[in-house]
Amino acid sequence: MNARQKTCWTGRRGIALLVTLIFLTLFACLAVWIAASADANLTIAHNRIEGQQALAMAGTGLQLIKKSLSGMEVGDDVIDAAGMHAAIRDHLAAYFATPGMLDADDIEVKEASPDGIEPACVTVPTIALLTRADGRQGFVTLSVQCSSATEATITSTGNFGSAWRKATYGMIVQRGKTVMAKYGIASMGPVQMKGYAQILGAHDPVLPSDGSVLSADAIQLKGNSHIAGDAAVVNSQPGSIQVTGSATIGGAVDPPTDDPEWPVVDISDFKPFATKPYIAGDPILSNVRIPASTTPRTLSNVTILGVLYIEPPNQVTFSGTTTITGVIVTDEPSSSDGGLAANYIKFTGNVSTYGVENLPTGADYDGLRDLTGSFLLAPGFSAQFTGNSNTVNGCMVASEFKFGGDTGNPKKDESDTMIRGGIVNLRDSVFQVGGHARLVVDLQDPDKHPAGIKSSTKLVCVPASYSEE
Repeated sequence: MNARQKTCWTGRRGIALLVTLIFLTLFACLAVWIAASADANLTIAHNRIEGQQALAMAGTGLQLIKKSLSGMEVGDDVIDAAGMHAAIRDHLAAYFATPGMLDADDIEVKEASPDGIEPACVTVPTIALLTRADGRQGFVTLSVQCSSATEATITSTGNFGSAWRKATYGMIVQRGKTVMAKYGIASMGPVQMKGYAQILGAHDPVLPSDGSVLSADAIQLKGNSHIAGDAAVVNSQPGSIQVTGSATIGGAVDPPTDDPEWPVVDISDFKPFATKPYIAGDPILSNVRIPASTTPRTLSNVTILGVLYIEPPNQVTFSGTTTITGVIVTDEPSSSDGGLAANYIKFTGNVSTYGVENLPTGADYDGLRDLTGSFLLAPGFSAQFTGNSNTVNGCMVASEFKFGGDTGNPKKDESDTMIRGGIVNLRDSVFQVGGHARLVVDLQDPDKHPAGIKSSTKLVCVPASYSEE
């Protein structure tokens, strides 16, 4: 080996150490990156677990409040958001106090902040849901904010460790639908039809609701009687519906029925209009109050305008030609006022009726013209129709009904008796339809609520209103 070759070889001897150091540095950096990445992934996984735990807790709290508030009855005295907050506070206090879950006094209505940034709401004390061995704790805070007397939003915030998640759900106040929205005729007692009696619907083809009959007891058809729609009995048993002779049912016989909601009569909106005393023999009765009496009285050839309020006990018969533009209402008799035999309203002549919306202009009827949908509200009274009537403009609610005579008798070339609004019997008395009575029911708008009829108003969840953050 010459001197030049020796020198070149000598100059390359340190390169292995340099390469080794470079790779060692790279591997060290890689190890640091792997360690940092693993730690970051663990942190991310840790945070995700805490976030999911927090969301699960928020969901648990939301379900708890939904369960407690769903179906809450909302009274007529709740007219604004403040009233709704108070009602919800009282309901939650009673709900949570029963199992001893929370101190009812700690559930309160929080006022809105002076700057308006924090709205008023009902607050529920923080509820601890989970404590882990490492000391991490999970808890949920709950609140209900009402924007009006009919709308509320539940907010549930779940916390776990350092994470929090929020879930919200909307609720609204919904008016329940009574039997009046689904059946043309509904009776708590048995329904009996005979002769040529018919219950028809106002539309062709017949709407299932218009010509349908519901009884909480039994339905009996004899002779040539006919029901155009469905015939249903609540909690039906064998023999609940009896059809004999040439009687027929056009719709379904005893279709499945839910437990019905029966209407409640409240005439408090009508009574203030009946300010004038009854004068016997007066042919025009405008906003008149008929005092209680133990002797029958007959009103012949009268015109009724506005409200006719009948105090119990009373026995009132309309004869001759009766024209009614308005509504007839009664208080429910007490136990000392006698039964249905001592409290009845009879229509024996020719009757023409018109709704309150047709009342003439004038201060006497201001406000009354808006109380539409009802014609006869007489709980505790027997309502009997043996005369002729072409149209009844409004629903009828009483504790007994008897239809007979030649009402709508086709053999006499008379028109049917159109009942716009349906009929409900609120007692276990017999609902009778006989003779040649032909009742044609037109429920019109089932979602429209007749004045003077109360039904349940409940807080219900709004589908698809759930959100989370």
